[in-house]
Amino acid sequence: MALNALPTTPQAAFWRGVLASLPVATGIVPFGLITGIAGVKAGLGVLEVTLMSALVFAGAAQLVALQLIGAGASVFFVWLATLVVNLRYLMYSSALAKPLEALSTRMKLLAAFLMVDQNFALALNQYGVLGPRLTPWFYLGIGGVLWLGWVVCTYLGAWLGARLPEAWALDFAVPLCFLVLLVPAVQSRPSLGAALVGGLVSTALMGLPYRAGLFIGAVAGIWVGVWLEQRAAGGEGP
Repeated sequence: MALNALPTTPQAAFWRGVLASLPVATGIVPFGLITGIAGVKAGLGVLEVTLMSALVFAGAAQLVALQLIGAGASVFFVWLATLVVNLRYLMYSSALAKPLEALSTRMKLLAAFLMVDQNFALALNQYGVLGPRLTPWFYLGIGGVLWLGWVVCTYLGAWLGARLPEAWALDFAVPLCFLVLLVPAVQSRPSLGAALVGGLVSTALMGLPYRAGLFIGAVAGIWVGVWLEQRAAGGEGP
């Protein structure tokens, strides 16, 4: 089905979502490969990394967790860091409450699991065209492809990482991957402020144990981003 053909059934909307996901799915390939390699370097097996991807499905949070696990951080600290990284999903779920309200409770749980930046943005963009009946299926079509692609790419990365010589240092790849993901996301003053503050704080505190500087930098970046957003809207800062 062509993307310019307006779907009239849930099945057609689902396949429209599948087609719409293909261009953005290519962006997760290098991210998934790096995450798979990071998982193996953190001490996990190929199967463990693949299961983590299948059950967690949160790329940035998963990569942060793997970095912390590799540094020997406690389970609580890993949980806290991933919670901070995923706080944006509270905003996403609030924004998608109306577009996805036609789904049953069981399907809403699936939709929550499949929520990532890409299908959130595409579903909101198409809501005015597809309406409340078809948007949920469009969203699920995107999410299904992205989930499958993420699992496959992290598996391939883990398989590759398990075969790389120990002498090959790939620590540079993780921050480089985050940098590649960050640049397209900086589209406003709040996002720029959050990126700059988060990066500067994380860099200044990189000597802290268990990569705590990454967690503190994330919190500082989020705080600045929220403050700038509220200031631009005329509200009070946090």
